[in-house]
Amino acid sequence: MAMLKNLSALTILLAVTIALLPRATFATVGIPDCAKGVTSDCGFGFFKIIVLGDTSAPTDECCQQLVKAGKNCHNQFVESIVSSRKPIKGTISDVYRRSNEMWNNCSATSSVSPPEPAH
Repeated sequence: MAMLKNLSALTILLAVTIALLPRATFATVGIPDCAKGVTSDCGFGFFKIIVLGDTSAPTDECCQQLVKAGKNCHNQFVESIVSSRKPIKGTISDVYRRSNEMWNNCSATSSVSPPEPAH
């Protein structure tokens, strides 16, 4: 009976690990230090929009996190994706276009001001 309980617990743990793996992997690869204030859910959403061509818009909260991190940070994130040679939908130009569209939409609608550029 104890063996069955252990097997059930192991099966559940394995299923949870597999379900969370894409987000956990995304959260640790290619994220610049300046993006520490961006949640993994928002970061994964940005990734889906920029890289996979997801047509949904980021939430207001995610846009605020993006704008607060700043345009330079956003660009670093995009460059890390492009340089990683991960599979993308379309061309690299499409990635940059989607990235700029998302930044422009978020910065136009966010109540947060972007950080001042470093000199």
